Amino acid sequence: MEVKKQRKKIIISILLFFVIFGILLTIATFYDLQINHFLTRKSLADHTYYTNDIFAASFESFGCTPLIFMIAFAFHILYWYSIYHLKGALKIIGAIVTIAGLFTSYFYLCSDTFDYCRRHLSLTTKLEVAPMFNVIFGFFAIIFVALGTLATRNFSKESIKKLLPFAFALLFLCAVPSLIINMGIKAYVGRIRYRAMNMYPDNEQYGFAAFARWYEAKGQWLDDETKIELFGTADALKSFPSGHTCDAGMTYGLIMLNDALDIKKKKVRALLWICPIIFTGLVATSRLVAGAHFMSDVLVGGTASFVTMIIAREIFILKGRNLKIVFGKIK
Repeated sequence: MEVKKQRKKIIISILLFFVIFGILLTIATFYDLQINHFLTRKSLADHTYYTNDIFAASFESFGCTPLIFMIAFAFHILYWYSIYHLKGALKIIGAIVTIAGLFTSYFYLCSDTFDYCRRHLSLTTKLEVAPMFNVIFGFFAIIFVALGTLATRNFSKESIKKLLPFAFALLFLCAVPSLIINMGIKAYVGRIRYRAMNMYPDNEQYGFAAFARWYEAKGQWLDDETKIELFGTADALKSFPSGHTCDAGMTYGLIMLNDALDIKKKKVRALLWICPIIFTGLVATSRLVAGAHFMSDVLVGGTASFVTMIIAREIFILKGRNLKIVFGKIK
């Protein structure tokens, strides 16, 4: 009887998810442009690419940080697993690889955040390529590696072993949707950003007349030199889906802690669900306010992370338990 209840609950949850997603995507399909017109009316000046809104600029600069912190936390777990549970050469190799992964992650965090801040502060491009900044980023990366390692040092050997599947689930969550979106779908679809059209609103080629729905794939119909000349950046045709919202959705990884650590307290379990949803929603909203994306962009970007989290949770942590319940393998 308990299994039947669980099966019913899972099926209803899946159906409800598809219904809500379908309704939101339908709204976005027909009202993407109107929604952006309304939300950017005070945050994006005429003929400009970057927003003057503090809320939008702040989340654009720091909205990708969850991706890095989730990857880093996974590497911290793997580092201590190498130290506690591996022996000989494997211990040394594991420690070196994870430290290298941590350094790379934190270095990217510093450089990426700086780059977005530089754009909004309208700093010169000389700052972007100055070698001294790489040294500074490396210095802060080393500090972050040290602080993170010390912060996770008190985890017991048993806790680290228990968190190992969670670490692999996090890496899966962080890698799959981000790579698919940023290295595949964005370039293939070639959807022009709202803020790019905002620079030349009346132009027939790349003004608002160039607006395309999310399912209309055009590819990169302007070369990089032209995009940089027109908009000051080469990413003007990469609106769909939203990479920032996808990266913010990496916070959904916290939901997996409920099962990874077998958390029983309802308030804690609820908090680990509510916080990621709120944060991802804030980042998604900020991308609309910034004119960087449309509603359909952020909806698909955030949903991609959520669905990947469900898959990672099922594979690495639950070991296919829900699938077995749904398909009658557990009686």
